[in-house]
Amino acid sequence: MARRPRIPKTAPKEDGLNLAPIMNLVMILIPLLLLSVVFEQTGVINVSAPSMTLGTIPQEEITEPPLSLQIQVSTDGFTLNAEGNRLPPVEGCPTDSNTGATVCPQQSSDQIKRALQESLALRERYEATGDQALLEASYQKLASAREGLGYRKLYNLLVDLKRKHPEETKVIVSAEPNVPFELLIATMDTARFRLESPRDDGHFADERAFKSAAYQDDVTGVSRAILFSDVSLAVVQ
Repeated sequence: MARRPRIPKTAPKEDGLNLAPIMNLVMILIPLLLLSVVFEQTGVINVSAPSMTLGTIPQEEITEPPLSLQIQVSTDGFTLNAEGNRLPPVEGCPTDSNTGATVCPQQSSDQIKRALQESLALRERYEATGDQALLEASYQKLASAREGLGYRKLYNLLVDLKRKHPEETKVIVSAEPNVPFELLIATMDTARFRLESPRDDGHFADERAFKSAAYQDDVTGVSRAILFSDVSLAVVQ
C-alpha cells in the first residue's frame, strides 16, 4: 500500500502592521491643528543702517555742511539736532525747560507717561486673558499718548528744515526706553513724506486738518513727495 506523501508544515502567515487606526487618528488631528493655528501679519519697515565712510572727502566736493538731522522721542517731546547743534524750542514751547525739547508735547509729560503705563498694563492683561476689549482699550490709551506728543508741530518744523536743505533725505530717529515702538513708527512716518496742506508754507494750523491730510505726490505724480525718507534707527544709551 502506497504511503500518502507528507505535506510539510509551514509557519503561520503573519499579518502586517495595521496602520488604519493611526491614519484615522492623523486625519482627525489635522483639522484640529489647523483650527489652532495663529496667523500673524508681518509688516516691513524700510530703514537704513548708519553709513560709514573711509578716508576724507575732498574739500572741493563739500558745498555746505551736512544737516545731520537727529530726532529723539521721549515723553517730554521731540528733541532735534541739526548741523551738530540742538535746535531751539519752537514757538509756543518754553525756552527755560529742563528737558531741552525742541517740540514740546501738547499734554504734560506725566499725562503721557500715565497713558503709556496704562496701555502697557492693558496689553499684558489682554495677553493673559485674550479679551479683545482690553486690546482696544490699550490702543486707545496709546492713541491718547500719541496725540499728546504733538506730531503736527514736529511736521511743521521738518517742512521748514526741508525747505532750507532740499537735497537732504537722511534722518536718525531714536527713542528713550519707555517709549513704545508704535510711537517710534509714528515719528518715522511723520518724517518720511509730505502731506497736502492748504497753506503755501506747507504747515498745518490745526490738528484736525493734519490728521485728515493725504500724502502729497511728487512732480511725476507717481510716488509720494519726500521729506526725509532715508531713516536710520539709533539706540539711546
